[in-house]
Amino acid sequence: MKEHDIDDRGLNADPVDPAAGQHGDTTLCPECAGSGALPDGETCPVCDGTGKATGRTGGG
Repeated sequence: MKEHDIDDRGLNADPVDPAAGQHGDTTLCPECAGSGALPDGETCPVCDGTGKATGRTGGG
């Protein structure tokens, strides 16, 4: 290999989805991450304290 060549050995060995870690558990509330409470101790207004996804999330 010459000094100006690019060493690309091993780049295709094990493809990994870089966004895989960004997708959380879809069964948990996205606001409180399943805890049922906000960081300040208040009950989560999205899931009403259940910690489960309700389908009420989304923009608009």
